Amino acid sequence: MYKNILITTAADNNSNVLQKIEVARKLSGEDSTIQIISVMERIPPYIAPSLPSDYRETTTQRIKDDIRKRIGDEHYAIHVVEGHAAHQVVKFARRNGVDCIIVSSNRPGFPDHFMGSTALSIVRQAECTVTVVR
Repeated sequence: MYKNILITTAADNNSNVLQKIEVARKLSGEDSTIQIISVMERIPPYIAPSLPSDYRETTTQRIKDDIRKRIGDEHYAIHVVEGHAAHQVVKFARRNGVDCIIVSSNRPGFPDHFMGSTALSIVRQAECTVTVVR
């Protein structure tokens, strides 16, 4: 059983977050923590001045609200961070003592072969167990 599980979800496609929560529950114990993370891409400096001053805050809140709509009454900590997805997930896991990361993988295509590039990067870089859900 894992004590601190991190579920990844993309802001634009968190459709299988319920499936990942189900997997997390199976891998967790009664005193385990399950958290959800979504990573926003960094806004290029040349675009930032044209955005509203509260862009980051409103976007973060919208992402959290979208995830909460999908998970319903489940009460998990939802984190939204900014940067390169794989790097930020691994960094968050390391800093927060995560012992299992749950990621999604798309169906294989020529560029991906077996996993999407973000999932593959997380598998390669993480210092903890990574569970891949299809």
